[in-house]
Amino acid sequence: MLQNFPIEIISNIISLLIIVLIIIKFVNYKKKVSVIDGLYKLEEEKKLSSNDKEFIKRNLLEYEILHEKQIGFNKFMYPIFILIAGIFFTYFDFAEAMIHINILVVAFIYFYIKKIHYKNYIELLKGIKI
Repeated sequence: MLQNFPIEIISNIISLLIIVLIIIKFVNYKKKVSVIDGLYKLEEEKKLSSNDKEFIKRNLLEYEILHEKQIGFNKFMYPIFILIAGIFFTYFDFAEAMIHINILVVAFIYFYIKKIHYKNYIELLKGIKI
C-alpha cells in the first residue's frame, strides 16, 4: 500500500502546514500591532503609565534580540536550503524535484516573514516616545 503512495502528497501536506503557520503568524502580528497602536494613542494623549513604558522597553529589547537571532538563523538556513535543493535535483527528475522544492520556497517565505515582523515591531516601538 505504501509503495504506491505518491511522495508528492507528503510534500504538499508539509507545504500546507507551513502556510497555516504563516497565516497564524499574520494573525498574531495583527494582534500585536493593534496593541502597539493602542500605545501610540496613549502616547498622543500623554497617558502612558510607567507600566506602559516598561512594557515598551522590555518588548523593544526582546524583539531586537529575536530579530538578530532570526537574521542569524536565516543566514544559517540558506546553505542548508541549497543543499536540500541539490539533493532533490540529484535523486528526483526535474519535474518531481520542482514539486519538492515547494517546501523550501514556503519555508524560506516563512522565515523571511518572521524577520520582517520582528523588524516592524522594533520600528513601531521605537516610534513611541517614552
